[in-house]
Amino acid sequence: MKIQLEVTTSCNLNCEYCFRKRDLARNVPLSVAEKVGDADEVVIYGYGEPLLNPHLKEILRMMNGKILISTNGMVDTGFEEVAEMADRLAISIDFDARHRRGLVFESIERKLKKVGEKAVTQIVVTRDNIEVLKELVEISARYGASVQLTNVVAGNREIYSKALYFEGSRFCVEEVEKLDRDFIIRAIKDWSRGRGMYKEEYQKILKKIYDRGYSINMLYILESRDRIALARKAEKTVMECEEIAKDYGVKLEKAEFFGDSQKRECPYKDVVFVRADGKVSSCMSFAYSHREFVNNHWKDIREFVVSDLNKEEIDDALQKISEFERLRKGMSDSFPWCADCPYVAGCWYAKNNIDCYANNISCSECLYSSKIARCVL
Repeated sequence: MKIQLEVTTSCNLNCEYCFRKRDLARNVPLSVAEKVGDADEVVIYGYGEPLLNPHLKEILRMMNGKILISTNGMVDTGFEEVAEMADRLAISIDFDARHRRGLVFESIERKLKKVGEKAVTQIVVTRDNIEVLKELVEISARYGASVQLTNVVAGNREIYSKALYFEGSRFCVEEVEKLDRDFIIRAIKDWSRGRGMYKEEYQKILKKIYDRGYSINMLYILESRDRIALARKAEKTVMECEEIAKDYGVKLEKAEFFGDSQKRECPYKDVVFVRADGKVSSCMSFAYSHREFVNNHWKDIREFVVSDLNKEEIDDALQKISEFERLRKGMSDSFPWCADCPYVAGCWYAKNNIDCYANNISCSECLYSSKIARCVL
């Protein structure tokens, strides 16, 4: 059993892409932390900086399994002792404090020097840092740290404009790129009105795509040529980063820059998220109500809470989440991939995080399932 435990919602940074409720700071009750102590692995990571919990070392001593801690690297007090108690330490790294207000790179580098191979650096890749990504990877690798790349999950249009990915399935993009643009527009027109010289040919194209298990939004792909080109450019940079990591003998976990509806997998299967107030959710994304901007539209996500460890045991929470666990283990069959849907623009279901498979809540646009976004799990 693996548990993700949010030990605090307090943070010393003010990242623009974080969904943390900045007016609500709390530390997890020790009685709640004790209830997850027998987990095989505990990931200390949530919408806050773990080292700001004054009882963190006491909490770590309660844990009997492996411990992974994710930190922003900005807290010096107690860091060395906490790092010694952890099996792995994930440290967010970047040069630029424009979106991560309060970041000081030198503080991060000092901690990398101290923990070395025990560290994995996490880099949120955007248009603002893609040009220095190779340098960030090389600095990490120089200290023996492995590297995890993730794309940004946007909380607003401005952050989304910094994103480098295209959510649509790569297979669909490549099929559209084989076709003439004028043909596509005429074929869609003939298909829509049910007659015309291009209708039959368009039907054959759709059948090929549907037979592979995909849907397709051809017009959106045509309109997104600049985003698609940017995603391909980012992929080339990441390939160069892989070579750097290889030269240093460290592992690099890359992010994807295109979706794939048929290759989705939930990183939270067999994992639950315990909030700082003791309530239990299926994952970090559903832990709190918030808004996301994804696939060029707003999405309203409401919290999905199954249990409260202030009143129940962890086994009760695991039992209550079992049905949702079944769904997310068969992600591609259980949830549609809205990024390929021609009707997603203006879709009420997508906006409210419900889907056309009658799932309420839905993982239909989860960037983590497609590895566009990565988490330390």
